Amino acid sequence: MVNSATGAFAAVGPHPMSAHTPLQLRLCMFMNYCAYAIQLNSVGIAVLQVQRSFGVSVVEASALAFYKGLGILIGALTAGSFLKRIGYKRAMLIALGASALALVAVPLFISFTAVKIVFLVTGLSYGLMKVALYSTIGLIAPGKKEHASLLSFVESFYKIGSLLTFIVFAAFTNNEDPHSTSWSYAYTLLAGLMLAAFFLLYPTPLDESSVREDPATPLYFPILEMVRLAITPVAVTLGFLVFACIVTEHGFINWLPTFNHKVLGLVPSLGIQMAGLYAIFAIIGRVGVAFVLRRVAWFPVLAVCIVGAAAVLVGGLFAAGSSSLITTIAHWRDAPLAVFLLPLTGLFVGPIWPVMHSAALMSLPVGRHNTLASLSVVFSSISGAIGTPLLGLIFQRYGGVAALAALLAPLAIMAVGIFALRRAKQSATA
Repeated sequence: MVNSATGAFAAVGPHPMSAHTPLQLRLCMFMNYCAYAIQLNSVGIAVLQVQRSFGVSVVEASALAFYKGLGILIGALTAGSFLKRIGYKRAMLIALGASALALVAVPLFISFTAVKIVFLVTGLSYGLMKVALYSTIGLIAPGKKEHASLLSFVESFYKIGSLLTFIVFAAFTNNEDPHSTSWSYAYTLLAGLMLAAFFLLYPTPLDESSVREDPATPLYFPILEMVRLAITPVAVTLGFLVFACIVTEHGFINWLPTFNHKVLGLVPSLGIQMAGLYAIFAIIGRVGVAFVLRRVAWFPVLAVCIVGAAAVLVGGLFAAGSSSLITTIAHWRDAPLAVFLLPLTGLFVGPIWPVMHSAALMSLPVGRHNTLASLSVVFSSISGAIGTPLLGLIFQRYGGVAALAALLAPLAIMAVGIFALRRAKQSATA
């Protein structure tokens, strides 16, 4: 809550809604996150498809991640500055409506430029929606264990959306005609999902009175608060963790379809489907950790996840390097071991994001969650814009095995980062 005399946020106690949160509100959160996951995680598939349909290079195609990241950055900065004036629920409705309009236009004006524009618009909307959603979780789940568990469940639906992405786009992919744009009609389906999420959220009640901004607060104050928070140890540490986690996750999500096709020899539709195994394992990991966090602290959970991800990645790359390439693999029974082993990293990488964010957010009063969430989305948008094209360069110059092997570097950063986060949390609590 804002103190009009000092312009500072006061810590608030448990919100009256937290004890008996309407099920409809939680369903809205799950639906919103699932819908955006389908769209944003299609960037890896779009990277492959625009190469086939429009003849662009790998590096040019990877620019789609830049447009998505730029949109998310703009949306996060907007949320950090005006979210409390707009309102959490209203911000999510605006985001869903804008995304639906952009998506329905893609097959009507299909081109490489149209695909770049839709990722820019949906990225912006997602940045706004994500900050609002994270802030809402702080309202309805004030306890540390409850917060970590709910955030892991919500992020599990993001991975469910990731899985649906591969299924949906594989269904619209034409293996016979490399210049076909039939895959673009998947965006029409996504537009319908966004509208369904909009109409589910619209009648849902959400009491935001405990964090509503005083109308007398200067417009520059939220920006000043963001700058002040950005230089604190918790925010700085979270920034490094976000960078490492985004590069790792996007490396698998965005490049496994191309890796399966160009390195392991799977036909495009099968390569997309098999890459979807990563999302399945990530869902299992996040749901499982959501239950584990009710009894186990966040730090040992993250330590196990990071070590496990590194071990599985090394094993998968070894299997990929030792497999003999068959030029065309059209059935999963003929796929090499690496096709199944590499996606297994999702079991360990998937839980890292929600667990580290819950740990960082719960070191602050609930009234400041939106500010830290905005910073997190800013960090993630920059990381995504840098990480995917960088891996694209490595992929093009040194090959797919080298590109995925490079993901061991961000995993090492996360291993160091969780120790720094634990110390920063202890300092913030003191």
